[in-house]
Amino acid sequence: MANFKRAESEAIKTLSDMQISTAPVDPEAIAEAMGVDVIYAEFQPPFDDQVSGFIRFEPDAQIVVNSKIHPKRKTFTIAHELAHFIMHSEYAKSGEYKVLPRRNSYVGVKPPEEREADAFAANLLVPESMLKAYKGVASVSELATLFAVSEQVIVNRLNHIERCKA
Repeated sequence: MANFKRAESEAIKTLSDMQISTAPVDPEAIAEAMGVDVIYAEFQPPFDDQVSGFIRFEPDAQIVVNSKIHPKRKTFTIAHELAHFIMHSEYAKSGEYKVLPRRNSYVGVKPPEEREADAFAANLLVPESMLKAYKGVASVSELATLFAVSEQVIVNRLNHIERCKA
């Protein structure tokens, strides 16, 4: 079962440890500061339009990002893979870890570790405390620009805040 509270608290801890309190959050700089290299690569068909990236640990920790994807997708991908480094290293090193397509074409249910990594990425890139400072002042489009994420990430974060209030 996915532990979304842990994902949120790990993201908040990471921001605090890195002394980040303003948007946009640069997950590549965070990864590099943690000793994780971020590599951009051209993926071969059919992966070039299906996979955003993955993490590997051998010989050194690396986040490999599809160089052809949109810059905002790259940002989210790095944050997502950083979650695996911080929260799921045993999983990511195991035979259970699989590079999944970015579209919702999974067989069965998305693994809890993947759902946690998505939650970590959303909380890292658009922390609730920062988002609340601009909520109601800026449009979704303006917030997406400010946080350097897609409008869908902003909508999801705003919906999450509303659900948590209820």
